[in-house]
Formats: sequence, C-alpha cells, structure tokens
Amino acid sequence: MNSATTEYPNNLTPCEYHELLAGSAIHPALIKRNFFHVEGESVYDFLFISDKLPRKNAGRVTDGYIKMYQHLLLGGTWIQSLDPFKNWQPMEWGRIKPNFPRFDWQTGKPVKYESPPKTPNRVTYFDVANPIWDKVAKRYLIKRYHSLLTLRLLDQLNPLIFWEWVKQHPEIPVILCEGEKKAACLLSLGFVAIALPGIWNGRVGKQDFDERLHPDLMPLAQPGRKFIILFDHETKAKTRWSVFQATVRTAKAIESAGCECEVALLPGPEKGVDDFVVSRSEDANALLTAIIDDAKSLKDYQRSYRAKKWGLSKYKPDVTINVKYLSEALCIPELEEKCNLPELYELEKEQLFTPSIKGHPPKKESTDSGGVDSDKSKKSPTFNFPKSGLVVLWSDMGTGKTELMRWWRDQNPDARFLNNGHRVNLLKNLAERLRTAMYSDLGYTGLAQAQALSITIDSLHKLNTQSLTYGCIFIDEACQYLTHLLHSNTCKQHRAAILEVLEYIVYNAPLVVIADAHMDDLTVNFFLAMRPLGEVPYIIKNEWRNGSRTIYWYEGDNSSALVAQISAALMQGLKVMVASDSKRFIKKLDKSFTINYEESNSEKSHTPKKCRIWSVHSDNSGSDENVAFIKDITNAVKNFDALFTSPSLGTGVDISEYHFDLVFGVFHGVSQTATECAQQLYRYRPKVPFHIWVAPRPPFGYKDTNATKIKERLLQTNEMTAFLLRIDRETGKRGAEKDWALEAYCQIMANRHYSLNNLRDDLRSLLTEMGNTFICMGSEDDEQSLESLKAAAQALDHAHNSAVAKANNITLSEYRARQSKDYLDPNEIFECEKFRISDSYGIEVTESLV
Repeated sequence: MNSATTEYPNNLTPCEYHELLAGSAIHPALIKRNFFHVEGESVYDFLFISDKLPRKNAGRVTDGYIKMYQHLLLGGTWIQSLDPFKNWQPMEWGRIKPNFPRFDWQTGKPVKYESPPKTPNRVTYFDVANPIWDKVAKRYLIKRYHSLLTLRLLDQLNPLIFWEWVKQHPEIPVILCEGEKKAACLLSLGFVAIALPGIWNGRVGKQDFDERLHPDLMPLAQPGRKFIILFDHETKAKTRWSVFQATVRTAKAIESAGCECEVALLPGPEKGVDDFVVSRSEDANALLTAIIDDAKSLKDYQRSYRAKKWGLSKYKPDVTINVKYLSEALCIPELEEKCNLPELYELEKEQLFTPSIKGHPPKKESTDSGGVDSDKSKKSPTFNFPKSGLVVLWSDMGTGKTELMRWWRDQNPDARFLNNGHRVNLLKNLAERLRTAMYSDLGYTGLAQAQALSITIDSLHKLNTQSLTYGCIFIDEACQYLTHLLHSNTCKQHRAAILEVLEYIVYNAPLVVIADAHMDDLTVNFFLAMRPLGEVPYIIKNEWRNGSRTIYWYEGDNSSALVAQISAALMQGLKVMVASDSKRFIKKLDKSFTINYEESNSEKSHTPKKCRIWSVHSDNSGSDENVAFIKDITNAVKNFDALFTSPSLGTGVDISEYHFDLVFGVFHGVSQTATECAQQLYRYRPKVPFHIWVAPRPPFGYKDTNATKIKERLLQTNEMTAFLLRIDRETGKRGAEKDWALEAYCQIMANRHYSLNNLRDDLRSLLTEMGNTFICMGSEDDEQSLESLKAAAQALDHAHNSAVAKANNITLSEYRARQSKDYLDPNEIFECEKFRISDSYGIEVTESLV
C-alpha cells in the first residue's frame, strides 16, 4: 500500500502537505477540500482550458505551449476555487504551484504559480469546511444556527454554502490578500479571506477610464461591507511603490462599488501573512487581530506612505558588514601579520572598549539576535579605512563610530583633525573621547594653531580660512547636523558665512567622514556637492541592529497614562530614564514629583521616600554641574533614581552600563522627527523595556511636505537667510547661488514636516524596522496624573513670572552680549527676558505683564 496516498489527502506528497500545514499554518480541513496533487500529462487538462490557445488539427495545443509547461509534468499542487456565478461549484480556472518552477527570463526569478494561459485571471474562493466556519462565526459573534430545527432542515434540504452565509452578513469584513496560501492561513484563524492571484487583480479596466472592481468580487460588494487589503510587507522601494499604487487603485474600485475599504499593514520582517503567523506561533492570532483591527482608512494610508525606506537608497554600499563594533571588521595589515583574526578582534576590543576603572577587565559581550557571531573563528567581512575622499559610516547607534575615529587619530597623530558638531555640551563629550581641544577654551590664535579641534557648527564662521586645511573632518550624527545647520535659529545670523567656511574646508580636506545611524541620500548629496567634482562616496554599511527591545505603546490623547507608569515604577523602587522632545514637559514632570512629595510630607500619614531626580534641558545643560554630569554620565547616573532629559541630552552621549530598569519616551511632535526620537531613546544602551507615548497629531497643525512648493515659496517671497538670490538672465526664473544647499534646506523641511505630521506612525514604523516587539497599552487616560501635570505647569508659570518680574535690570549692550554666549545661568535668563519685555512694552514689568 502506498503510504503517501493514505496518509495525505488528495495524493499530496509529504513535502506538499508539510508546506501547507506547517509552512503556512493552513487548517487540515481546508487542505483536504482545496489542495490537490497533480502530475504527468493530466496537468495540461487543468491549464489548457482556453479556446484562444493555438491548436493543431487534432485539437492538441501547439508544441510551444507544451514545451513552456513541460516542467509541470514533474508535479505540483492544484489549488481549486469556487465559482460565485455557478452556484459556488468548483470553477474550471485555478492555479498550480509547481514543485520545480521555471524561471522567468525577464525577471530572473522563479514563477511560483502557473495560471491557465490566454484566460482572464479570477479570484479564489475556498471551499470552507465546518470547523473553519465555526471559527469565523465565533470571531464575529454570529450564531450559525438559531435552533436545532434549523440545523435539521439545512441538512435535509439545501445546505447553506459558507459564502452565501457571508453574503447574509455584510457586517463581516472581507480580507483581500495576494496568494492562496495566505488566504487559507487567514481563514484557518477565523478571518474571511479571498485570494487574489496578484496585487493588481482586485480590479479590472484602465485607470481613469473604466477601472472597476473585479467581477468575481461583486457578489460580496454589498452596501455596508468592509474590505481590508492586506498585502505583503515589502522592503524594496520599487516594489513598495508598486504595492502602494495597486492598493490605492483597488481601494478606490472598492469604494466606487459602494463598500468601505481599509488597509492593514504587516510590521515585518516576515513578508507574507502566513510567514508572520508561523513565526509568531501562539501569539500570532492576537497579534494579527490587533493588526487587522488597526487597519488604516484609504486617506490615512495614502498620508502615511513613505516612498523610500529608511536609510540610503540612491547610493549602494561599498562594503557591507554585520558586527556590533565597527572596529571588529577593521582590516589592520600590520597587526594581521603578527596575530590571527580572532586575536585581532579581542585586541581591538581591549584597545577601544576597556573601562576607565583600572583592575576591571572588559566584560564579554553576549551574542544577541542582531549581533556578531560569537564564533570568532569565522572570518567576518573586513574593510580598509580609506585614506581620502568622502567616507560614509552608516551604522546603528552604539556601534563604535566615535571609537573608530579615535583609532584613526591614533594612526595619524600628525594629521590636522576637525570634529564638527551641533550641540555645545555634547561636543565637549566628543572632544574628550577624541582627544581634541575644545574651541571655547581657545582664543582666536589658538583656533588657527590647534592640531586637533572640536567646534560647533554655530561657531564655524570664526575660523580663519586662509591657509587653513585639515587632514580629516569628522561629523557625527550628520543628518541632525545638517538639519541644525540649515534650520536652527542659532545659525541664522551667520548661516551664509558658515556655509562658505564649511564648503571651503570640506572641499580642501583629503578625508571627510560623516556618520549616522539613519544615514539618508539627502545628507550624502549635500556633502558630495562640496567635494571635488566627480568624487564618489565610499560607503560602509553595518547591518547590525541594536533592537530586540519590548516596547509598551500608549495611544491615548495625552501622556497621563504613561506618567502614571513612571510614578508607579519609582514607587516600586525601579530606576527610570525619561526622554522627551519638550523642555516644558521635562520641567513639569520634575515639578510634579516635587509637589507630590511636599504634599505627602505635609500630611501625618506615611511619607514616601523622596526620589533622587536629575533633569537635563536647555535651561541648565550648560551649567558646570551638568557639564560634569554629562562628561561622566555612565557613572554619574548611579547616584540618581531617575533621569529626565530633553533633546539637550542627545548626540554623542551614551549610557553604556546598566542602571535604569525602564526607559520612557514622551514625544509631542513639536521639534523632533522619528529618527531623532529614536536616537534619544537609544542613548541608554542596555536592552530594557521602552514605554512610549507619541501625540496623535502635531500640536500646531499639519505642515507642508512638498519640497518643490516650499522652494517656490521661498524664492518668490525672498525668505532666504543664507542663499543669495539668482535670476536667470534669459528666463527670469528665480534660483539661488548655492542651489544645492537650498535644495537640501527644502527637502529637509519637507521630510521633517512629514515626520512631525505623522510622528506616531513614523516612530512606530522606524522602531519596528529596528527589530523591536510592541505591546499595545490602550488609549485610556489617568486623571490623577493629568491633574498633577496641570498643577506643576501652574506652579512653573507662577515661579517664572515672579522671577522675571524681580530680576535685575540690564542694559542693551549687556543683553546683546549675552545672545552670543553658549550658556546663561537662570538669573541671566530672567534678566534677559525682563529686558525684552520692557523694551517691547515700555512699561514696568510685573508678574501679570510677564
């Protein structure tokens, strides 16, 4: 007896059955009714059903078609569909999944499914068995039978077909997906799903002419019916654009038929929904239910679509590695001659990552899902660090980009080195690590003579460019640097001069290194425009991801629920770090805990232990205490229960040792894009859970995201602070002398506006791509926390108004002198604010006036 025929239904081979059952999580009852093994010349009976095929006199299809499909003689899986126009009987049309597919010479890819040639594509309605039917009814809380008598009548007379039952219940949503196995997987979980043979096959006709819903879908296109489009998760920009176009046009055809349409998006990294279900195992049902419940309207889907993926798309990497630290892949010939590669790895780590406390050997890094292979005997890809040109380090946060440049400094001690950044206190941190002089510690002569210098972009115009060249220029967090250069108010006054100096030194430096975890084409374009003509950037891409965190996601209209979690965590004795894009929120949070402690202390009841909290924001980040704190932040935080930080604690600061048990992120969409928010969260390197709340919409309304229109408006209104206006002599068209810089300015503004407009979706998308797992915490508010924050805000406002009114009077010259200082202490800030108000209104400054 043939065990294959008795053990597996429909003559399916063990491999075919296992692929369906285990590989795509399809219910056995669905496999039994819809999937059949076919082989030999009988395959032609399934394929050659069209009367339009060229045939010989005897009726046999011509040799060309026989030859094209002869690979199917070796066997495959026939997938059957029911015909909605023939009383749901099996339709003649179907598809075969060959066991040995042919290659398409145009795409260079195997043809996974074969459809009958010269025959219009149709959609697949599966023959649904009772166990699946019951799952669907249970999911949507619909009783299949109202009484035992009804059941008997249905059995004796005309049994109701599953799809007729679905037609009777238009409240059940129908999911459209690409591919039969995916639809069968969804049905197995109790969703109603129809398989399209391709992403374009949900509609027929031509765009803007006679495009309409596919006729096979019309029987279910009833008023009130909702269709949900769930296509594969794609990463290639070209494929994503095709999927986007097909989704939008199919959705419009659905809406034209009088139905609703939503779009569900798989988070990845799994491509198809069946892969997603298999990889998530027990959690798949709950996760997939949440994804489908979270489907977007067509309008929201169009708004949230991003044409390009994160990172570079225009430029291809010259070398691609996957290591936790860049130095592990650094090729050092003189060392390789003396020691083997495993020893080189350990030597590099020991040189670059040994803790500063003597007597404590470096800890061994544990292997994780995104890290380097623990087996050092395997030779990883290596790279030689270029000696000249524009070098792009595209590597995740915490992968030793700064340490790599410190290695370069050690190898080239005589080369003039410039470290350029965009935040003063953080540049001081980098200056310490790179062993460079800090510009603020030098006089005018010292700036020109310094062999290795760290200077902010704001002060770059102070450099004397005559006979001034650097052997290497290093710019970390290059994307944020570029944004600061072109958009910040602190660069506004001297932006034209800064651009001139930057262009000069970048053009003349033999080596320019730009680094960022989220490097983009725009940043590379900007720096390449300042380099010698024809130069090609050398791009080092590190695919290692510092992800694998659990993220608790809050979706309320305000942050009160997350604030309640911060309070609960501190009461439990946990150490927490809170990052926010709002200085005011950080100050309110700090004040609310102070008020709560004081109120508890004034009562006779048990007094809670006061939490030791340290706050860093723009009002205090330049103080001596905070400079010292940031300089040794990994050790300094050990004295505190909580660290509250605004963007002032950002670029260049790492907390590498474990101290905080939780990290909280509160982002209002006022100043930081998704990448900037992510970088702020990842300043704490140990892998602990994240709790994140993002405002559902920008607080000040949606902004323009069309870079072309932004540029046209700037040119027409002359709202340019650094770009000299240029008018073409022949056409009269307006432009700019530094058009490449103006173009970057407009593109950055458009991209920032897009991210701020959709920060909640944008940040979640980015954190998902970084390999994190999400747990939804709902959208409920916490009234007590909300009132606490309001009380803190009122207290802060009263203290500020009083301090400004009582501040000393200063002169105009003193006010102007303070505007160029890197840091003002609180009293100086109050005095400047009092002068500004007095100068504006010309009357006595009182609390009510402030």
